[in-house]
Amino acid sequence: MSTELVAVLRREVFARLAAADGIYYLSELGDEAVHDWGRVHDCFHEFVLIDRSAGRITLIVAADD
Repeated sequence: MSTELVAVLRREVFARLAAADGIYYLSELGDEAVHDWGRVHDCFHEFVLIDRSAGRITLIVAADD
């Protein structure tokens, strides 16, 4: 993994996870929530992060392939 990618992950994902007041895992959203290309990857993990101090809601979507 490149140092540039590590820096982006730290800033855009891990820092937001650490700052979040609430972390919610979205599970079993059903077929109506699947994008047309949604079956390209088998397993997705979707998280909603709420950071009240920053006034920010973040959606993180990760594939584990």
